[in-house]
Amino acid sequence: MSRIRCRDTGIERIMEGLLESHGIPFVRQPRMSGRPDFLAGERTLIFCDGDFWHGYDYENRKKPPSQFWRDKIEGNMRRDKRTRSSLRRAGYSVLSFWEHDLEKRPGVCIRRVLRFIR
Repeated sequence: MSRIRCRDTGIERIMEGLLESHGIPFVRQPRMSGRPDFLAGERTLIFCDGDFWHGYDYENRKKPPSQFWRDKIEGNMRRDKRTRSSLRRAGYSVLSFWEHDLEKRPGVCIRRVLRFIR
């Protein structure tokens, strides 16, 4: 676990490049509750989630063999839901992007960001 990066990951670099190339003002890793990856514009928070760590299609995929990892991923999923609901109640627009979408369909992701910012 100590070798797992929580900042400057590959998917964050992809999103950063997309935001820069479209001239969208942003702050990386803003200091606020929930620890979003980006604050774009004034009130749009962006989360870039790894497929494994945040449980993409968790119900339909093969579960990790270790109870530790199942608890870890399920806990991440609960925390993500709680955090994002709280941020929405605080008046932020919250966007979440999966790792596979950022890697394979970056154009779709940036269009979604642009729709929320404008």
